[in-house]
Amino acid sequence: MSNFFVCIPTISGYEVALKHLLESIPDEWRQKYILVYQKEQTEKIVMFEDGRIEVYIKQNLHDYGTWIGIYKLLEKNLLPKDSCFLFIHDTCKFGDKSHKLTSHIVNVFMNESDYDIMWLSNKGQCNICLIKESGVKYGYNVYKDVENITKLQGVTWEWDPYHKYSPKAFELKHYFIQVDTEKLGTKKIYSNNDRHILKYTVIDMEKYYAGDGVNHPMSP
Repeated sequence: MSNFFVCIPTISGYEVALKHLLESIPDEWRQKYILVYQKEQTEKIVMFEDGRIEVYIKQNLHDYGTWIGIYKLLEKNLLPKDSCFLFIHDTCKFGDKSHKLTSHIVNVFMNESDYDIMWLSNKGQCNICLIKESGVKYGYNVYKDVENITKLQGVTWEWDPYHKYSPKAFELKHYFIQVDTEKLGTKKIYSNNDRHILKYTVIDMEKYYAGDGVNHPMSP
């Protein structure tokens, strides 16, 4: 998994959630993650000596901003063209088996398939997926001229696989792993806001979300 990267979109105000996620990252990935900071005044790329990367963009597209940030790195040849990217959210948490399970799936995705995107649940919930350079480039061209979206817009694009801005509508080769997410109830993860817990068993990762996009809190 030398060319594997965990890609995390985030924004000012979500430091608590981001810290919670970063503390759970498997040791093998400590130098393999990329943060895409959105709604920034200045666009820049910061490459750390230990391998971590931060990309700052002006757009605020929630998790769709990942396509913008990662494309900018590929465009400047700062990442290998044969990289595999795990697109998640800053409101996630990895488990003890994440590295082992993900390694197997990445190997199949990169070496035994011609798919551009592999969705890590049967419905592609929360747009969590593995994606190749081809998928990143396609998504960049879809989102490059969109400046800002609301939480509701982001959820709508996720839920409607035929929406023109849905990554499931990309004219690429998709594969949906036929395993549903597990609903583990609600819990106060970061604050007094109740968050629903979704378990992605295929990579041993939890995703925390609040509300329905309409009544979504603007902080963790």
